[in-house]
Amino acid sequence: MAPQSQQDQALHDLELKISKMLRSGVYISGALMSIGWIWQWIVEGDTLATFQTYEQKSLYETLHWAVVMQNRPLIISIAGLAVLVLLPITRVFLTGILFVKQKDRILALMAFAVFFCLVASFFLGIDL
Repeated sequence: MAPQSQQDQALHDLELKISKMLRSGVYISGALMSIGWIWQWIVEGDTLATFQTYEQKSLYETLHWAVVMQNRPLIISIAGLAVLVLLPITRVFLTGILFVKQKDRILALMAFAVFFCLVASFFLGIDL
């Protein structure tokens, strides 16, 4: 094999690994959320039947309450949601690395700019 085709094959393999990782992440996220929701339903029954009013709580309050009360189903569900939310961010970051390996500096710079904007938006938009 010529050196260029070996490099192309290596980049193709990296793209394949990224797509497989994303697919696995979606499966893991779905499994965690399903396990958490089903477990919550088994332990507490239908919580919507006794639902009265919605009280807005921050992520920190919800997690703190879940840890203190040892509400493992809620913790597992939140972990599944966290995995699902982090998948696109991971994809953008790994795409930036792929562009660096391809020596495409402009696209790498754009990918990392998008990555930093995504990360910043999480810190600006979440009321912890």
